[in-house]
Amino acid sequence: MAAMSIVNGKMDAPTNISIADAYKMSADIAQTSWQRRWDCDSKGRYTYELIPEVSTKILWPRKREVGVAYCRILLHDTVLNADAFRTGVAESSICACGTDNETVEHVLFRCAIHDDCRTQLIDVLNDIWISATANSFVHSKAHMLISPNSSGFVTKHENCTLKEVLFQFLATIDRRM
Repeated sequence: MAAMSIVNGKMDAPTNISIADAYKMSADIAQTSWQRRWDCDSKGRYTYELIPEVSTKILWPRKREVGVAYCRILLHDTVLNADAFRTGVAESSICACGTDNETVEHVLFRCAIHDDCRTQLIDVLNDIWISATANSFVHSKAHMLISPNSSGFVTKHENCTLKEVLFQFLATIDRRM
């Protein structure tokens, strides 16, 4: 890009810029604007807690139905009873197991119906949890498991492993999310 000069607090724009530079400047302005709106908006706060930066890259599973389930989890808009009851679609928020509200956390960690599918998920999560909490504060195991980038608490490899076991769990259970 051509050199710019600043005189009396005003910046001279170059007279010629390349198409690539124009696209980059345009993308930077759009991303900065989008991030500002995302930071200040009052909607989507559950998703904001998981994905605070608009430029976050999300790992998606190969299976479409698992990807839809993961997307619904990130958006806090599942078809689980707790969300369905909250939106007026279900008569009760209680899980079919009868012990608690059917939330994402309940299905992932406590629902007796899915105990047999949960072993690998819990083993991997506990191993990574130990190293993550030794290095920094982590909100919760659920946050670390669901968050697309695990908020920098784990390595890229550990995050890929977490998502792999999460996606395997979602593919294995017989429950739409």
